[in-house]
Amino acid sequence: MISSYFERLTARLQGRRPGPPTLAADAAGLRIGDHLLVWTEVRRMEAYKRDAYVGECLCLGILGPGDRVFEISDASPGWEAAGEAIERFLPGSLPRADWMLQLIAATPGRSVAIYPRPNDEPLGRH
Repeated sequence: MISSYFERLTARLQGRRPGPPTLAADAAGLRIGDHLLVWTEVRRMEAYKRDAYVGECLCLGILGPGDRVFEISDASPGWEAAGEAIERFLPGSLPRADWMLQLIAATPGRSVAIYPRPNDEPLGRH
């Protein structure tokens, strides 16, 4: 985690920003860059909008093992396929069409619960 912070800091100081991680998903889990998040490790998932320089960015916050929070956005290669895989491989999750409609209609700062596991606290980032 500290090394990724220094990579982002170095990129910012050098005038380039790291791109969003590539997403891939299958029955094994959701791959975010080099990290594989197994479906059974997902404790909570929320969709939200974030204001961007021009327009809005659609994001997913995912609470995984050890209270680690992953954030992915619609700028990530593989966003569409990841959204389809969530509905297919994460039992109990809100259907993709439902959460996308709610997300598009939501104001920035409001989140849409896609997958709450019972007794888990909200991500509390908004």
